Amino acid sequence: MEQLASAAGPLGLAVLALIDSTSVGTLVIPLMMLVGSAGPARRVVGRTVLYLLVIGVFYWVLGVALLAGLLPLLEAAQGLLDSPAVTVLAAAAGAGLVVWSYRSDPAAIRKRGGDPEASSRRWAERVQRAAGSARLLIGLALLAGVVEAASMIPYLAAMGILADMEVGLGPGAVILAGYCAVMIAPALVLAGGRLIAGRRADRLLARVHAWAIRNAASAFSWAIGIIGVLILLRTLGPAVAVLTGSA
Repeated sequence: MEQLASAAGPLGLAVLALIDSTSVGTLVIPLMMLVGSAGPARRVVGRTVLYLLVIGVFYWVLGVALLAGLLPLLEAAQGLLDSPAVTVLAAAAGAGLVVWSYRSDPAAIRKRGGDPEASSRRWAERVQRAAGSARLLIGLALLAGVVEAASMIPYLAAMGILADMEVGLGPGAVILAGYCAVMIAPALVLAGGRLIAGRRADRLLARVHAWAIRNAASAFSWAIGIIGVLILLRTLGPAVAVLTGSA
């Protein structure tokens, strides 16, 4: 965990939150709702804000739960985390993230015959089914949170940074609330623009929507690659020393 958090602190958390703000759940789906939903602007924006608040609260609750379990675990296992074996495992994890980043890049997916935008199209169908019901929108937000949580490496890295900052659960929960607010802030700003400009904003929102679909997979790929490289920079030398017996 220390390898993830090294000297990152608040700036690292802000960067990770901005990366998380470009995910399917926090940007692409809200844009689908703003662009594709029929009805008055106030109703469309209200549904979108409801969705964003639910997914923001979901990630806050998830993060607090992770911190509540992670903080005592780190304290109890501090000596183990500094051991040579864990250093080697951390280096291997960093290398694995770098490999994963190459394989999850949209160009690599297309080269393997896959469709990096297939997931976005499935979400578009779910958005259309949920658009007319507040209950279904809440369910959609929770589904998006659950589906994406396991693969949100920047979010998990942020939990590592928070744990290593040793601020405690209470202050950590407050910081995490700010993190989740940053996650949903870009989509909230776009929703505000839709409310103010009405249908005049549709062309701009459609362009942002198309950009988000094209780049969501790339942003994820870059994020896990950068985290993997940072871990390798911290652990590769010590891990090689352990493996060669020169530590």
